[in-house]
Amino acid sequence: MKKIENYLNVLHFCFYKADYKLHLLSNKINPFHLIHKLPFQKRRYEKLGIDPIETINKVYKNKNYGTSMVFAGGILWGAMAILFLSLFMVFNVFVYATTPYIFACAVLSGGICYFFVFRNDKYIKYFDKYEKWTKAEKRKNTWLTLASLVAIFLLFYLGLKT
Repeated sequence: MKKIENYLNVLHFCFYKADYKLHLLSNKINPFHLIHKLPFQKRRYEKLGIDPIETINKVYKNKNYGTSMVFAGGILWGAMAILFLSLFMVFNVFVYATTPYIFACAVLSGGICYFFVFRNDKYIKYFDKYEKWTKAEKRKNTWLTLASLVAIFLLFYLGLKT
């Protein structure tokens, strides 16, 4: 059980880091950030004593309730639901993926994610540990996450073909 918990938290962490890095990349090409450079906006931000870009980055990076955290949790939950749906289709547990089966897969994956990742903010302890990864460990776990996603979608495709 500890290995499953660790694996799910690795996936969750990699999804979180990927979303946050995509956000930082989008900061460089986001035309809406030009609004912050208008003179009246600059004066307003100086008066308030805030840097709008840094404030937005903090909202994304927050490990308790940040935007990247919510996105990572949703991706993890969705990937688990697709995994269960695919397994049920491959092993012919049901013939068609109707609404009750999809709902059951969502509830099952939500329960697993809750108990292994989200309950009592368990993921924060893992995130602190994962932040200290070496470059080689980061690369290995990023590839593991990517391979897991590809495997899930290949299994889903296989389930559709059966």
